[in-house]
Amino acid sequence: MGIHTEFVTEIEPVFVTGDEHYNLEVVGEPRYQKYLEMLNKRFLKQGGQQALTAKLHYENVNPYDNKAIRVVINGGKVGYLLPGDARLFRKRLERVGQEGTIIACNAMIIGGKRTWHLKRTDFDVRLDLPLSKL
Repeated sequence: MGIHTEFVTEIEPVFVTGDEHYNLEVVGEPRYQKYLEMLNKRFLKQGGQQALTAKLHYENVNPYDNKAIRVVINGGKVGYLLPGDARLFRKRLERVGQEGTIIACNAMIIGGKRTWHLKRTDFDVRLDLPLSKL
């Protein structure tokens, strides 16, 4: 009996360059603070910001919203687009015949500053992806 091996190839994302304003909000980050903390260990004492690349994936089987767009950084989920932004994102890609395409863009993780009594501010994720450019 041989070993069954399955190779999974991720589709190469299409990188979209923004205007460096990082105006597109990501929501749901409170659920992923441990992962965001792991990505940003060097900012825990004073807070800060870190530029990374995010990938946006369709999440059609999301039990809360079948039009959700998941935001992933370094292979881990960090949140979602707001529902209105997710629908606009989908419409823009459908209009150009690219429905389901994985889009990559620059992302900024901000926060993590230590406050009094060893508490810290949460990390926030912003995307440099003007939806009007899609």
